[in-house]
Amino acid sequence: MPHRFYKVPFVSLKEEVALKFFTSLHHKDCSQSFNGGTHGNELSGVYLVKNWLRNGAIEIKRNSFRTHAVLANPRAVERCVRFIDVDLNRQIKPENLLSSVKKEEEGCPYEIQRARELYSQFQNEAGRKVIDFWLDLHNATANTGSFFIMSSSMDPFPLHVAAQMQIEFPELRIMLLKEGNFEGHHFGGGQHENSKCASEFPTQGVRDLGVEGMGLEMGPLAHGTLNTAIYNLAKKIVCCVLDQVDKFNNGHEFEEKEIEVFRSLGNIYFPTDAEGELSAMVSPNVEGNDWKPLYPGDPLFLSFSGETIPFTGESVVWPVFINEAAYFPNNIAMTITTKEKITVPTLKLKAN
Repeated sequence: MPHRFYKVPFVSLKEEVALKFFTSLHHKDCSQSFNGGTHGNELSGVYLVKNWLRNGAIEIKRNSFRTHAVLANPRAVERCVRFIDVDLNRQIKPENLLSSVKKEEEGCPYEIQRARELYSQFQNEAGRKVIDFWLDLHNATANTGSFFIMSSSMDPFPLHVAAQMQIEFPELRIMLLKEGNFEGHHFGGGQHENSKCASEFPTQGVRDLGVEGMGLEMGPLAHGTLNTAIYNLAKKIVCCVLDQVDKFNNGHEFEEKEIEVFRSLGNIYFPTDAEGELSAMVSPNVEGNDWKPLYPGDPLFLSFSGETIPFTGESVVWPVFINEAAYFPNNIAMTITTKEKITVPTLKLKAN
């Protein structure tokens, strides 16, 4: 497969950064942000943000930008549930943010109200985004390890940050999420018909509140729990991301490099019967094997009667989010990706 090359050699200073439990980084004219608690039962990000806010956010302060740490969905965090009414990470879209329905008593779901609050908080008077770079923190129950997830538009800056992080954390992967990843079906025929998946499952996430952004997924971790190794690794990764932004703002040049990415193709759904009831489980040959190749004809599902259902795709894929608990209500068994190499160009700070 030919390499892709992106000709965007210069970008502006990152002044505002947000971390997605919500955190933003601000200094001078730049802002960075990160947030936790987009999903209230994914606790690594929740407690990173809570502790940074409690301790004055010393660890996440940098000289070249301002950092904001924010709890994205405080009601869901309080109840330790994924969301109250609807998934906040699917609500950053114009029809929600610009709707005239504003009050809770008018039937507006809480997460849509919260999306509007965050949108208003991180826009200027002209309606422009004030966060240059947004990092969203998540946990997965699937055996994903740690990986960055970002738009398939592949802006050079997030790709360079992720690539630099792989030097420090070699097991960290990069996944490029295609538009509408959770809306359509990838395969025709029997591996998705009779699916109970909702017809609309948009992907506009909280990270889209920034000019650029990406998510950090950490797994496996059961919902509503903490794990010291995952918590400490997430803290190290976040701090190293901020260090990379700071280095770039201070004149460090990101050199051209080739990186490995996993590009999302779509989802595979659990088999169901005529009544829409689940009729098979993920095969033990696949369970826990996130990021490992799945070949045509390989066992994919095991029916309750003991029948093996093979993978019917036409080429090898690399599954992730295998048997992810958060996706089970939507009948999603896994997301599938292709593995490829891309080349990102040298990137320099734009001269004032």
